[in-house]
Amino acid sequence: MRARRKLHPYTQAVYDFICDYLRRHQMSPTIREIGQGVYLGHTTVWGHLSKLEGMGWIVREPGIPRSIRLGELAPDYQPPLERTSQRHE
Repeated sequence: MRARRKLHPYTQAVYDFICDYLRRHQMSPTIREIGQGVYLGHTTVWGHLSKLEGMGWIVREPGIPRSIRLGELAPDYQPPLERTSQRHE
């Protein structure tokens, strides 16, 4: 785990909510779900997501719902497991 950078408390709350949601549901939350989870409006959530994205802590695909994933610079990032193809000969 990487060292945590000190974030604004709301930015940290958004990041923590995303991490927890990803662990529990195996998919990313919507902007509305994040807002409800941390008691912020969607416009404010967008601002915190932009900050996290600029830091490399999250990655989003423009125009695709539920596309938030942890970026490689995120403290909780774990690289995906490589799948090896097994041939039966």
